[in-house]
Amino acid sequence: MSNLLEVRMGRTGRAIGAVALMLLIAMILSKRLPAPAANGQARRCEIPAEPPRPWHLDRFADRAHLRAEAATAESWAIAYADVSPLRQQGAGPHAEVRDQCMSLLFERISQRHAIAVGTVREYAQHRDIIFDTAVLLVFGFAYVAIAYQLVGVITRRFSRDERFALLVAVIIMSVMAVCGAVFVGDSWSIGAEVLRVGNGHLSYRTERLPWRQYRSAIMATALGIFWLAAVVRVKVLPWPGSPEVM
Repeated sequence: MSNLLEVRMGRTGRAIGAVALMLLIAMILSKRLPAPAANGQARRCEIPAEPPRPWHLDRFADRAHLRAEAATAESWAIAYADVSPLRQQGAGPHAEVRDQCMSLLFERISQRHAIAVGTVREYAQHRDIIFDTAVLLVFGFAYVAIAYQLVGVITRRFSRDERFALLVAVIIMSVMAVCGAVFVGDSWSIGAEVLRVGNGHLSYRTERLPWRQYRSAIMATALGIFWLAAVVRVKVLPWPGSPEVM
């Protein structure tokens, strides 16, 4: 009976997870910004032209447009500086070219949409909350599934008389899982951001990623999820070898 319950729960969970993952991945792909030219020789200090019109930042759509266009300008300025001859002279000249190009692009956006340059520069640092949430949730779904399976492996190795050994095993495995999640999650968030901006050189933008900004909170959450999975396995589902399983 318990095995049938677990199979049904597993099937339902996988179906829900598959649908959710497809929606989240579609959301991530829909948030991609225009990528700078792959050919370095074709790169210019410019961004795709848009029809000039005033933007009103009390509107959600206009705020989203400004955030995306400012982030595109920043990304293209970095890409332009990456192929500048001055890059060979060191980090200082490279940063100077990048900042000059970025200032020029921000000025164009400001004139095109009647927005103050300082506001454009500020919005370049704003994160896309919808994109970041989708990225974290994709990783969260994968982590929950893996944590649940790991706890299942542990509980199958211990009987009801070995609760202390099970507790120790869960503690050790949870720490290992969180450490692995930190490494994999960091790589996943960077990869997703590279996909979004279309530029493999994130530069200082890496430190803006939520995974870097809220690492301690993410680690604590990952640990809590692992322990919650352990509670579900031990308390909700019958223990292997118990009378309920028989």
